[in-house]
Amino acid sequence: MKQRTRRTAFFLFFLSFLVLPGCWDKREIEQIGMVAGIALDQGDDTSNHRIEMTQQFVNTTVGSKEGVTKGYFNLTDGGSNIFEIIRRTSTRTDRSPYYTHLKVIILSDKITSSAHLLDLMNFFQRDHEMRRTVRVYFSKGPAITILEKKTENNEVPSFNIFYKSRNHYKTLEMPRQVTLGEMSVNLSNQQSFLVQVIDLSNGSEMHGAAIVSGKKKRLVGWLTKEEVSGVNFILGTKHGSRGGVLTVTDKKTKKDLIYEVNHIATKIKPQVDGGQITFHVSIDTEGRLGEDWTVNDALDEDFIKKTDELVADEIKRIAEQGIAKIKDTYKVDVAGFGEDFRIKNYQEWKKVKDDWDEAFSRSNVEIDAKVHIREFGSKGRKVPKTPESKDKK
Repeated sequence: MKQRTRRTAFFLFFLSFLVLPGCWDKREIEQIGMVAGIALDQGDDTSNHRIEMTQQFVNTTVGSKEGVTKGYFNLTDGGSNIFEIIRRTSTRTDRSPYYTHLKVIILSDKITSSAHLLDLMNFFQRDHEMRRTVRVYFSKGPAITILEKKTENNEVPSFNIFYKSRNHYKTLEMPRQVTLGEMSVNLSNQQSFLVQVIDLSNGSEMHGAAIVSGKKKRLVGWLTKEEVSGVNFILGTKHGSRGGVLTVTDKKTKKDLIYEVNHIATKIKPQVDGGQITFHVSIDTEGRLGEDWTVNDALDEDFIKKTDELVADEIKRIAEQGIAKIKDTYKVDVAGFGEDFRIKNYQEWKKVKDDWDEAFSRSNVEIDAKVHIREFGSKGRKVPKTPESKDKK
């Protein structure tokens, strides 16, 4: 009995060595060079200094006896490749760069329009510390400026950009966020796509979009906020914006009506006739009348019908405007037409899949929009009817 007890005690003692030393590889947070954001700019020398990389480190020792310091600091280095730059940065700080908590990668317009993006992003896609959920943004102007710009409440700029960009569900004027993983898949599959843009000319405001060609692997152009709104209506709630507002003008009163989008369902029907591809796009959206500057009765059926038609005409106009820019000007498909064509007409798709963007630019796109205003807020009539107005009727 005593021998069995000793064996059990020895076994439990040995087992404790396996489960208790959970902190053997611990690292104090003050010793970690936690990188929150990275900015990539075009270097001065196209051979030895092709890339200028700025890394934003979170300051884990903000408090001090002298007072409160900034919550971050930036280190900038240049080189011909990302790995070389990171190793050089390690010699400039006692905190070795740590990328598990990386939030954003910002690419400047110069480097994205000249560099091969699949090569430029190669390190970030390979490294074991990089998460594929890291958000990618393009900037109009030097990317380093964004990481140096002072934010409200002295917030870390990388965090400010990350959380600001998540508001895409509140507006039609910018596309959805693009992750590092999604960017890798699109570039590998030669699929063109949109990327959120940070505009430095207006206080780091985020609207519009950058167009990346899946075939050329680089930035080819820009969309305005109105053109992005049109493309978002074609993408629908599933792939585009999940909400936003659209302002239209009442033809009679010349005053504004504001339509708030709750849902967008878009159907794309491809048709091939004699080698000519035609897409019939049906946009069906539901929403609410968010604001009304006219004196109409929001519960009047004629007013509702006219407003539906007014909003539908505006949706059709901006959708056609967005299509004209991506199809005729830049000759890229960023709205999912190719995927619908592949699913619904695979035999014809095989003939054009190797050069789909060019085939898409030669296609015809017909757009139809329907609007259903389901809600009117907590009131009906704008102003109560007076006896005089009743007499006039």
